[in-house]
Amino acid sequence: MTFVNSLLSFLSRSMSFIGDFFNKLLSFLAYPLGWLIAFLDGIWYFLTVLFKIVVAVIMIFVALFQFLGAMALGFLRTIQSFLWVDFGSTPINYPSTSYTGLKLVSEFLGPTGIMTVVPMIMIAVVWLLFVLRVFALLGDGDVDA
Repeated sequence: MTFVNSLLSFLSRSMSFIGDFFNKLLSFLAYPLGWLIAFLDGIWYFLTVLFKIVVAVIMIFVALFQFLGAMALGFLRTIQSFLWVDFGSTPINYPSTSYTGLKLVSEFLGPTGIMTVVPMIMIAVVWLLFVLRVFALLGDGDVDA
């Protein structure tokens, strides 16, 4: 029994020594490795926040270009609707007598130039006043027109 006891005590002490050695080695390495992991975690957090900021900026510019494109397209469609009056394609359904009256007046006034020249001048004046007001709004000034 002494041999078995001495063998078991030797194995117990050697395993205890190896276990203590690994425990002290890991506790010694845990402090600098903790700082390294914290540093890598900070870099990863910075990159994810930077990516979120870049995506937000791209989304802002996309929305800005969509807004400006919609404004320009609406402006051009408004000008087109002012310049080309087509009673047949308007979404308003005139009764047959009103449509006949409008058609008769437009056919009567068409050759005189009242239906083309006067509306063009009025549209130019309205858009000039509109542009002056927009510039006054953007320029933070007061334009008296």
